[in-house]
Amino acid sequence: MTGQDALFSQRQALLHALARLCAAQGLTDFIIAPGSRSAPLTAALAQQPGLRCRVVYDERAAGHIALGLAQQSGRPVGLVCTSGTAALNLAPALAEAFYQQVPLLALTADRPPEWVDQQDNQAIHQRRLYEPHVRGSFELPVDYGHPDAAWHAQRVMQEAIQRAVWPLPGPVHVNVPLREPLYPGLARSETGQSKRDETGQSKGDETGQSEREETGQSEGAMPLSRSFSRTLLPARPQLSEPAWDALLAAWRLATRKLIVAGMVPRDDRLRQALGELSTRPDVAVIADVTANLFPEGTPLHHGDAILGTQDAATRRALQPDLVISFGGPVTSKYVKQFLRGLPPHPHWRLQPAGDAPDTYQTVTYVLPMQPDDFFVELARRTTSLPQPSGYAAHWQRLERSAGQRIDRFLAQAKFGEFQAVGRVLHALPAGSRLQVGNSMPIRYANLIGHAGGRALHSVHSNRGVSGIDGAVSTAVGAALASDALTTLVVGDLGFFYDRNGLWHAHVPPNLRIVLLNNHGGGIFDIIDGPDRLPAELRRAYFLTPQPLTAERTAADHGLDYRRVADAASLERALATFFHPSPRPALLEIETDMAVNSQVFRQFKETLANIT
Repeated sequence: MTGQDALFSQRQALLHALARLCAAQGLTDFIIAPGSRSAPLTAALAQQPGLRCRVVYDERAAGHIALGLAQQSGRPVGLVCTSGTAALNLAPALAEAFYQQVPLLALTADRPPEWVDQQDNQAIHQRRLYEPHVRGSFELPVDYGHPDAAWHAQRVMQEAIQRAVWPLPGPVHVNVPLREPLYPGLARSETGQSKRDETGQSKGDETGQSEREETGQSEGAMPLSRSFSRTLLPARPQLSEPAWDALLAAWRLATRKLIVAGMVPRDDRLRQALGELSTRPDVAVIADVTANLFPEGTPLHHGDAILGTQDAATRRALQPDLVISFGGPVTSKYVKQFLRGLPPHPHWRLQPAGDAPDTYQTVTYVLPMQPDDFFVELARRTTSLPQPSGYAAHWQRLERSAGQRIDRFLAQAKFGEFQAVGRVLHALPAGSRLQVGNSMPIRYANLIGHAGGRALHSVHSNRGVSGIDGAVSTAVGAALASDALTTLVVGDLGFFYDRNGLWHAHVPPNLRIVLLNNHGGGIFDIIDGPDRLPAELRRAYFLTPQPLTAERTAADHGLDYRRVADAASLERALATFFHPSPRPALLEIETDMAVNSQVFRQFKETLANIT
């Protein structure tokens, strides 16, 4: 065995130890984008019992598939890619995971540092590549000859995994420089030539011999001076008694208390606590569709629609004198405008760790507690306090009015994607999971997702940074996380932009895709601003017209396919679309962009008159 072959075996032994460490720390899934520089790492992970490794060819899709998996499981999911621009393609998914607080472990293979900026293939600056959109950036050592280096590599990997889950979940990056040889039996330098000194001895032989003499390791043995294992025991922060005293004093003074929930995973303990607070006459709870609180967490299913009212007296009556906000972003522009325009005092922001956002420009207290812990304790401490107020009753009256208006509007309006989304959501089987694309689909879902008495079980959307990239891939990852039926509702631009999310061998049969195809960027014909541009300018540069349908994409990737263009054919398709099937399925709903725009404007006018 040559010196370089010995170093290859030595490195692989360490990479196998790192793979075992990942499995021991609770990782079960890796998404691997194939490449040559990452081959040693891929081989170690693929051979590790207890790890499911799936190959996805497109790095951008791979990142979002990992995001969907981790989003559903709550555990870190690993990512592997090769060096160079491949690593850059993980950035959108990592940014989304950062703001969505989803744990990911991104392992990027890299050239040794001496070959960066030397016109070598696939060599870019990869250290700290994803900052500031990661919880931590780490790098493994290049050489593992000394036992301390091997200990260091394991320590770095364990720190990275633990940083992904605590104190605030999110993505972490581990850069992995790897020297050649990348494959067994190929003793080559980075330039592809064996290097020998004047005596003819391989430099690799000489280095390997000296290192073995120094460390006492035989060829192929892993240079570990000690085993490495440590367990993270995360703590949940609590408030002190003086802090509770101050909060409860403000709670007693407030007669109109509004709790605003942004994006959070489904949490039954949180739902129960908020449901109990919602019975108080001085408390109202409004929630984004991605807050996963309905119906137990609050009776107010149409908070977004209610705040669309333009009646000044109604808005003033809804103005809170205390707001508690928590979770991720909210979809509703109405909520943001309402609280910025009629600011409460005080405003408590629940933020277990990390920087507290001030979305409504009114935060007065930051409370470092988990939402479920806080609301359980708040409900307990305020049970016997006097609650003279008609605040909740006013919200509930508007809830009934909004629900009636929405149901009546959907029954009477022209057929388009707005009504189609309502029909699709109404047909979803109980207990199934919903993924919603950005732009108009998530706005529709937030406004009418719970219309007609339906209750969506689990709703997710890439609202961390709200990009259209990755919607298909994230849904694929979510469907891979369990056997539960998982449905994606997505617009045409988001679908076609990310159809490489279907370009692999792992698309599961429990995936359903509902494609809203209006043949362009319909949101720019609806939101204020672009609609004021000259018609031809808006059409060419904002509406982005496209002639595609998904029929060939579905055939290419083995999906059952149906296309509909009217209410009757949609109803017939929905009668069987969600039934169990050996293959995933795609339902394409074609609509007219002009009709969609007209219907949505009419809907907003309906909301403006709620009193």
